[in-house]
Amino acid sequence: MKVLETGFQKLGKTNISHCLLRKDDEYFYTDVSSIKGLVHIRCCYNNKYWVRWSKNHWWIVAGADEPDEDQSSWSCTLFEPVHVDGNAQTLRFRHVQLGHYACLWRLPPPYGSCLFAGSASPNKDLCDVCTIIDWESLLILPKHVAFKGDNGNYLSARTIEGHPYLEFASSDIGDPTVGNEVFTTHDGSVRIKSHHFGRFWRRSPNWIWADSDDSTTNNSDTLFWPVRVDKNVVALRNFGNNNFCMRLTTEGKTSCLNAGVSTISREARLEVAELVLSRNIYNVNFRLMDARIYDQRVIIMTTGEAINMTHEPHTQQVKLSYTETKSRTWKGSVSLKLGVKITMESGVPFIADGKLEISSEFSGTYEWGGTESVTTAMETLYNVTVPAMTRVTVSMIATQGSCDVPFSYSQRDTLTDGKNVIYNMDDGVYNGVNCFNVKYQTKEEKL
Repeated sequence: MKVLETGFQKLGKTNISHCLLRKDDEYFYTDVSSIKGLVHIRCCYNNKYWVRWSKNHWWIVAGADEPDEDQSSWSCTLFEPVHVDGNAQTLRFRHVQLGHYACLWRLPPPYGSCLFAGSASPNKDLCDVCTIIDWESLLILPKHVAFKGDNGNYLSARTIEGHPYLEFASSDIGDPTVGNEVFTTHDGSVRIKSHHFGRFWRRSPNWIWADSDDSTTNNSDTLFWPVRVDKNVVALRNFGNNNFCMRLTTEGKTSCLNAGVSTISREARLEVAELVLSRNIYNVNFRLMDARIYDQRVIIMTTGEAINMTHEPHTQQVKLSYTETKSRTWKGSVSLKLGVKITMESGVPFIADGKLEISSEFSGTYEWGGTESVTTAMETLYNVTVPAMTRVTVSMIATQGSCDVPFSYSQRDTLTDGKNVIYNMDDGVYNGVNCFNVKYQTKEEKL
C-alpha cells in the first residue's frame, strides 16, 4: 500500500479484508470496540488505527498506536459502519467524533485518493463506499499448489473422453500432472490454472475441466472461493453455481472434481500442499516508523532482601536471580504458507527505553507464523545501604511490552520441478514481547 510519510490512507477502489482493501496488498482490520455498533479500523501495512491527522485537520491517517474511545477528543478512533441501501456487503464509515463520513478525496498529489472526513452527508459519487468481506473468510492460497482428496490421492490432470478432467488419481506430489497455479483476484476469489494442460479450471456443466484460456474474471464458472476448513484444508466454492467442488464418481468418471454439493462434505475437503521443496526468506526490511508498541505493563521481575542487625548502617550487595522471557513471531498478514521448510535471515526488533531497535541477525530454520519463546536465567547484584536494625526489600521492576513491526521481504522458492522463483513481498508483520526500562525499588522495615 502506498502510504505517505504522514500516514495518509490512499484508497482508490476498495476490495477486501476484515473490512476493506484497495489493491491486492492493501488490507484493513476492524476491531470491535466496547461501544455497541462502533469499531476501530487498523491498517495492516503499519498496524496503526485510523485517526484524525490532528485536532486542526479532517484528514484520516493510520497513526494511532492504541484505540481511543473518548468521543469528545479529536484523537478518537471510533467509526460507525453505515450500510448502503441495506446491502450487508457495502458500507460507509462515519467518524464518530466529527460525525463526518470518511471519503476518498479527489485532489492533486500528494493528497489525491486519500481519506478525508469532510462531510456529514453521504458522497453522491459513492467515493465513501467500501465493499467488505469478513476477514475470517479470507484465505490467500499459495501460488503453486496441489490438492489431495479424501481418498489420499492428489488431484491430477487426465484426458477422459477427449476432455481435460481433474481426477484424484496420483499418489506422488512430484507427478507433473498434479501442479496448479493460483491467481487471486481483486475480491479474494481465485482462478486456478493446471500446469499440465496450461488452461484455467472451468465448470462444465458441473464437472471441472481445465480448458479455459479466458484471461479475464468475467466468467463466473472459472472463479472459485477458497474456504478455510482446517490448518491446511480448504473447500472450493464455484461462483457459477455456488456449489462446492467435491470428489465424485458417476457417469463413467471415477473420483473426478465436480461442483456438485451445497455443503462442505467429506469429499469436498481438499488438503492443500505447496509445490515447494525449500524456501528462503531474506532482505527483511522493517518499517520502524510504521511500528506500534502496546500492552505495556509494569511487572516485578524478582525480589531480594538485606538485613542489618547492627546499630550502624551498612552497605550490602543483594543478589537478584530472575528469568527473562522474550517471544518473537514472523508472519504474513493474509498469505498462507504450508508445511514448507523455511530458512530465514532477519534482524530481531525489540523494545528499549520505550523505542524500537534492531538486534543482531537471526539466521536459521523457522516455522513461518510460529512463536518462538526464549527464557534466560540471569543474576544481578544491587548495592543497597541498610540502616541500623532494618530489613530492606529490593524489588526489580521492569516494563513488559508488545510490538508489531511491519516488514517487506524477499522469498526464494525452489519448486518441485527444480525451478527457482523469487517474490518480493510486503505483507510481513513481526510480533515481539520483551521487558525493558528496568528499575529498582526498596522498602525498609524496622526490626
